[in-house]
Amino acid sequence: MGRDGAPAIEHLLKSGDIDFTATPRHANILLVAGRTRESDQPYLDRLHDQMPHPRATFWWGDAHSDDIDEARRSASADDPVAPLRALYRKLIGGSYASETHRLSDEPPAPWRGRGDHGQGGEGMMGGVPYGRMMPMPPTPDIRDGLALDVYRTQVGPFMPYWPAGLILEVTFQGDVIQSAEVVQPPYPPRDIDREPFDRLLHEQTPLAQIERTRATHHLACIARVLSLVELPTLSRRAQIVAARIRANETVAIGPLRKAAARAGLMAAIKPGLGRIDDDLACELGGPVRRAAGHVLDSRNDDPTYTRLGFTPVTQKQSDCQARVAQWFDEAEQALALASAAPHILIAQGQLAEPPWALRAPPLDYRVTELLPGLEWSEALLVLNSFDSAALCRMAPLETP
Repeated sequence: MGRDGAPAIEHLLKSGDIDFTATPRHANILLVAGRTRESDQPYLDRLHDQMPHPRATFWWGDAHSDDIDEARRSASADDPVAPLRALYRKLIGGSYASETHRLSDEPPAPWRGRGDHGQGGEGMMGGVPYGRMMPMPPTPDIRDGLALDVYRTQVGPFMPYWPAGLILEVTFQGDVIQSAEVVQPPYPPRDIDREPFDRLLHEQTPLAQIERTRATHHLACIARVLSLVELPTLSRRAQIVAARIRANETVAIGPLRKAAARAGLMAAIKPGLGRIDDDLACELGGPVRRAAGHVLDSRNDDPTYTRLGFTPVTQKQSDCQARVAQWFDEAEQALALASAAPHILIAQGQLAEPPWALRAPPLDYRVTELLPGLEWSEALLVLNSFDSAALCRMAPLETP
């Protein structure tokens, strides 16, 4: 999924006409939705080469190369289901040639065996007579005191439950993160969510449209968390609810929230996980700030919202649980406002609180300060408790 590819993928998931696999090893078609950076190409090639034969790449968007044939591309405005199914039938039937490796078929760290039979040899583990000791760290694990091997690797930019575009260089000790550095930032927030807020700068905009966009943005964030805690059915349900709201249907979020509570959504997120300090919460703004207990919302100063009796909702804990609860609360409140004012227009140039965290200015790599000491599953929950605007501010922003 590239930049601005999320809405397209959400639509495709909702259709149910295409089977998505958890890993490249079980796929025959690599679907690339949206724009990718030139620097991301090696990572895309690595994903491609993990797919078994027969295999092909399908580009869904408007930024693909002209040398890609018609069978393997679709414009962003088109539905790709039919061409995807046609390409799959051709691949399986043998009428479409399987794509070759894009990367050289060589190990990233070539074996340098020096023993009689190609084994390690002197100076290496397993060498003559017993090799050297394992490369243990000079200090114990920062959390549980166990002296385990240190492993350093790059994570991202295309992974399940991972912010699209984000690449971190992470040092693990066992399953605990010791340190992390930003290599590439995540892709900026989705253009589809910005549209009504950008339009407000130039013309009157229906309040209901703005609030529906807020609700769909928050539901997309909630769907990621539900999928991450292994509640895929509820995640799919959240995506469907978001699509219905975007289509101006009347739908309630309450039943989804109750179902998530019964399924143990909050029980799967440890209290206190991902707690941030007041300074960072205020710098990020938006739902993140209100999840820390700050009643700051530009809608407070709008007479239209005042007449509707609007009051910001807040949490107190400023952790992952609080941010998820804030998304639910604000999404429900947004639909209530849209229902109460279906025909009211907000004046041109009027400030309207966006659904995401503030977009500028960037912060100093604060995302990496939240991860040391966390297990991998905990780190994923922390990252997914922020929207893409917040993550962009906690990592260096890319040039559009």
